[in-house]
Amino acid sequence: MSRNSITDEMYQRGLIQGNNYRVKQFINKLKSGEAVTYGAIGGSITQGAAASEPKYRYVDLLAARLSNKYNNEVKVVNAGIGASNSLFGVFRCRKDLLSYRPDLITVEYAVNDISNPDISASYEALVRKCLELSPSAAVVLIFTMRLDGENKQHLQIPIGKHYQVPMLSYRDAVYPLVINGELEWRDISPDMVHPNDYGQNMIAEMLERLITQCDKSPADNQVSIPGYLEPDAKKYENPAILDATQMNVVSQSGWTQGPHKAGYTGWQSSAPGATMEIKFSGTFAAIGSQQYSGDFGRIYLTLDDNQPIVIEGYFTKMKNNEWAGGHTVITILDDNLPPGEHTIKLTLLEEKHPDSNGHMFDIGYLLCT
Repeated sequence: MSRNSITDEMYQRGLIQGNNYRVKQFINKLKSGEAVTYGAIGGSITQGAAASEPKYRYVDLLAARLSNKYNNEVKVVNAGIGASNSLFGVFRCRKDLLSYRPDLITVEYAVNDISNPDISASYEALVRKCLELSPSAAVVLIFTMRLDGENKQHLQIPIGKHYQVPMLSYRDAVYPLVINGELEWRDISPDMVHPNDYGQNMIAEMLERLITQCDKSPADNQVSIPGYLEPDAKKYENPAILDATQMNVVSQSGWTQGPHKAGYTGWQSSAPGATMEIKFSGTFAAIGSQQYSGDFGRIYLTLDDNQPIVIEGYFTKMKNNEWAGGHTVITILDDNLPPGEHTIKLTLLEEKHPDSNGHMFDIGYLLCT
């Protein structure tokens, strides 16, 4: 694996300049000998799904290089969760990332936000929380890509510019080489999305160059956090994740508690007709449930007097992709509820996807604000 995989031209193509004040503060702390913490939040790319070993994830590569360069301890908090987007990220960032008091934060959701039903508002709220709740931390945004070059950086870059944070587009740096044939996709990824060791190294190298560049540059003036770019992002100011152990379930029949993904406890059932009633207070509600191309069924759900909806638990595989799902899909139930108590009622249906042989359903958590 080549250490010097990113040329100057590639790096400049992928760099979106931001205010360097916080990065300079991070560098000063590195130089002081005080141990620092690097926290990364994102999806399976950050989690390192296609890295051959944890040490070859971009997060670990960068930490090791900074530790070696500055002769300092760089602790790592990897808050990447596969198939998760910034909507879930804004709800869990305080517990999974910011509680560790990171000195450097990277945010990687350009690919997974393709499936985010509220991209601009949730992404801005996440960036804002990182800046507000870690006021001395450097924040850097990373934009990765799929095989077709698709991502959502065009919606995320304006947010980064509004908050004047540095940004790095792995897509803009690397994908032109894939298009013109200088680089084969299989050289950087074994599937449609995840960078292999070589691709992870490229991301780490871009981050390292950004820090090195800032180290050599004069410090910008400190900037204050501006007002919201997207006013709707305010609804995520006080997010809460309620798993099965925390939900106010006033009645249920046919459901049992058991492990969900990422350490959460969920409600599971395979019995058609199983019912549940949940009470909560807030103005926003979303439910996280597992999708898998196995024996999964559907639920019928109503929130207060809203129109009933059906939530699908069966995952239909994409063409030319053997990934069978198993991820948690977030369904927004209502984002403009009147303040006060609300009621969710749900039933596991007999009806199911024609390719499914069962009715399993796994509710991971309720998201509310």
